[in-house]
Amino acid sequence: MAGRKKTAPETVEAEVVNEVDVARPEKMEFRLINPTEDGFLRVIQWNKEELEAAVRSRIASYENVVYTEDNMKQAKADRAELNKLTKAIEERRKMVKAIINKPYDVFETELKEILALIQEPVGIIDKQVKAFEDQQKEEKKKGIRAAYDGVIGDLAQVLPFEKVFDSRYLNQTYKLATAQADIKGKVEKVRTDLETIDSLESKYKLNAKDVYIKTLDLSKALAENKRLSDLEVKLEAEKRRKTEEEAERKRMAEERRKAAEEKDKVEEERRKMLETLKNAGRESAGRRPETVTEQPKNVMGNRESATEPNQNVSYVAGGGTFPQESATEHTTVGNIRSVEQQVSVAVDPFEPKQEEVKRYRTKFCAVGTRVQLQKLTQFMNENDIEYGRIK
Repeated sequence: MAGRKKTAPETVEAEVVNEVDVARPEKMEFRLINPTEDGFLRVIQWNKEELEAAVRSRIASYENVVYTEDNMKQAKADRAELNKLTKAIEERRKMVKAIINKPYDVFETELKEILALIQEPVGIIDKQVKAFEDQQKEEKKKGIRAAYDGVIGDLAQVLPFEKVFDSRYLNQTYKLATAQADIKGKVEKVRTDLETIDSLESKYKLNAKDVYIKTLDLSKALAENKRLSDLEVKLEAEKRRKTEEEAERKRMAEERRKAAEEKDKVEEERRKMLETLKNAGRESAGRRPETVTEQPKNVMGNRESATEPNQNVSYVAGGGTFPQESATEHTTVGNIRSVEQQVSVAVDPFEPKQEEVKRYRTKFCAVGTRVQLQKLTQFMNENDIEYGRIK
């Protein structure tokens, strides 16, 4: 209590003695009166050897026994007998335990009543000791807070006291000076780390600083800055790729459009040329071909005058004699193919220009089989030789 002179606490002892000290009845000590230490039950004596021998003798008859359906009634009777013996032994064990424990149970109850009396003032003292220790911790915490206030400066908003305070600082084994130095070191480290982040040439320094304030880990803050920077580079590259792809797509579309227009133009010119040549072919078909001084070429070799049996010749076209049934077909088709070949060569803008070749006109008669005459017509078509009906 406050203002009361402290005295040395009275010694409390607990011991087992054999005699009662009647001279000092007020002395707080534990004394065993009855039974004395030597009077406690040391051994429980019972007929162990006799009972063990009887049990071994009885169970020996069951070692190799085999029960069948015929003697199952006897098996049940044997089991009941052994269970009865087990129950009798267990009941005697419990009885002995109860007899021995009964005085101990009374003794334990009485002793706990005495202990309860002691715990009451212990609780009162404990509260005062705890209050004193809490006051000491609070004073120590104030000293640590003072050290924090002395160095925190403009970092108070981003680094509150609770974030750097460690509850272990309040342990009695942790000196105040050590705790104060630790606090100052943490604050200075945070200030240095934030300056490092501010020195970054990056638009993401604020994001890095936010991560640092949450974790107080510079490596994590720098990693966040790098992650965002790398992500920006990746997005820019993707944007450029898409822009280039779009430009290439438009370029190819424009090329396809121009190619289509050029194709349409070429087709139109080809159509006009074909129409012109067809008209010219129809006009020249009714004229008699002029004779030139050059000797005619014998495309059929020595078979000019040969005739095929049973082959009816109705007309000669351009130098070929054709059967009546196919004359119109071969003549018309030959003219059209010849004109188309000329148009194809004339309107192709990508072919190099060739010098004009002088062409000659002759007339001849060809005699042969149907297949031979067809091959002759094919030869003239493939070699761009004009031919027509002889009038």
